[in-house]
Amino acid sequence: MKLSITFFLVLTLFMTDGQSLKSGQWSGEISYQEYNVPFQFEVIPSGGDVPEIVFVNGRERRSVKNARIKEDSIFIPMDPFDVTIVAKFGAMSLTGEYVKHYRNARIPLRAGFGGVRFAKQSTRPSVKIEEKWKMTFSPNSSSMSNGVGLFKQIGDRVTGTIISETSDYRYFDGIVDGDSLLLSSFDGAHAFMILGKKGAGKEWAGEIVFDNNYSESWVATYDPKAELVDPFELVKIDQGVHKPYYDLLGAGSGRNSVDPSKYEGKVLLVQLFGTWCPNSHDQTKYLVSWYEKNRDRGVEILASSYEANYSQEYGLQRLEQYREANNIPYELVLGGRLSKTGAAMSLPFVDRIKAFPTLVILDKKGYVRYVHSYFNGPATGKYYEAFDERFNQIVDELLAE
Repeated sequence: MKLSITFFLVLTLFMTDGQSLKSGQWSGEISYQEYNVPFQFEVIPSGGDVPEIVFVNGRERRSVKNARIKEDSIFIPMDPFDVTIVAKFGAMSLTGEYVKHYRNARIPLRAGFGGVRFAKQSTRPSVKIEEKWKMTFSPNSSSMSNGVGLFKQIGDRVTGTIISETSDYRYFDGIVDGDSLLLSSFDGAHAFMILGKKGAGKEWAGEIVFDNNYSESWVATYDPKAELVDPFELVKIDQGVHKPYYDLLGAGSGRNSVDPSKYEGKVLLVQLFGTWCPNSHDQTKYLVSWYEKNRDRGVEILASSYEANYSQEYGLQRLEQYREANNIPYELVLGGRLSKTGAAMSLPFVDRIKAFPTLVILDKKGYVRYVHSYFNGPATGKYYEAFDERFNQIVDELLAE
């Protein structure tokens, strides 16, 4: 049975030549088999035939300025991901599909002008959402894992994120409705939803929805001291002992695609990432900005991607699209197929990386000195700031050697 927790969409379409979307706030739903995940966007006149479309998740605004209209259809590319919204539209409604090309997946989608992300149902006063939670996912299974919830409540509205050892869940937005929590996030690559209910005590419990037929139970309690293992400490290494296998870092790009001599005498940052991954994209944006400010100090970046729906042709094409979309000035190579085990083959001291992205920091002699195993991005606030401070401190120390 599907859970419908937002508005009722009127999908009568007015298909006329030259018609565009009505300016203002829109609300929509992505229809997984068991759940409808709500999202919101704004339509802003651009002065041309196609308006700017801005997807809204809490503090995040993701702008799309290159949508395309053909007759009664609109095509909204969710760059830099290999994802497109394809829909028939009228002035105040659209219906179509959320297409993940890299997975050959097509998911029904609909939206209408106005509306809200979640409609409040309860007449009871809403409970208070504490700002920091200790969370456990799949608590009764062998795949149990930990997280930290970071939330902010103003009235009935709740925004925030979850930190985990596979990176943060980015920007959630929603409401607290009586004793229930309803949050969602849509960043182009992912459409997530958190459903929760407060128990008789201090414990919360619920479900997080990731995809079609893919959800996970969770429990949580308020804990202002909740923390995860520092991402710089998650992987233990013998410093100054190991060097990466450069031929494996660039295996998908072809034989001898990486020349290690280019990096001799420099501090090298090796990013293991995927063009399909929003957390990788957050880290890439950070690295691009950082590199522009620091490239003359004797530092370099080598980014190796691991792609879903893999073929060499597809992977190399995605890398060029990703480079262009993000204005990447450093070296990009194709590592291979999406696999944490496969990505770790280039690092002789681990059998499996913990997360995409993973950042490996080498000293000027080419030895691995640090591994940063998951990324706390901009949605995590002070954790993102802590990464920036620690990362720059490490680089400064290695440059001074």
